[in-house]
Amino acid sequence: MLFPTHETPRRPGLLHIGYVLGIDNRYALVAYTTSRPWPAELPLPAGVRVFSAEEAAQLNQSRGFVLRLDVLARLPLMAAWFPDLGSERGDIIAIAPLRLRRELRAIAENLARRKRELSQVRGP
Repeated sequence: MLFPTHETPRRPGLLHIGYVLGIDNRYALVAYTTSRPWPAELPLPAGVRVFSAEEAAQLNQSRGFVLRLDVLARLPLMAAWFPDLGSERGDIIAIAPLRLRRELRAIAENLARRKRELSQVRGP
């Protein structure tokens, strides 16, 4: 998908991997990921989940990454945002196992309930 940048939240940015939290017939709610390691000296804020290289490999990723459930985008289901939409596999890289989906949902729900002011929501 083309995740929107902070500077232009209503326009597609660079091609980027994200985690889809929810989808309806018009939009997908997507959490941001980054392959930049989280600085060891900084505590993890609410909504951040670090994936080791081993965990990443189980999700078809070649290196560890950070999932930011505090940085979300509400993206229309259009080729402008999802360039591979409509292809056989679409934009799906991996499907998280049920245990991980439950863990991430709990993190996202806790963040929405208790620390909503820490979240950014981008998109058109």
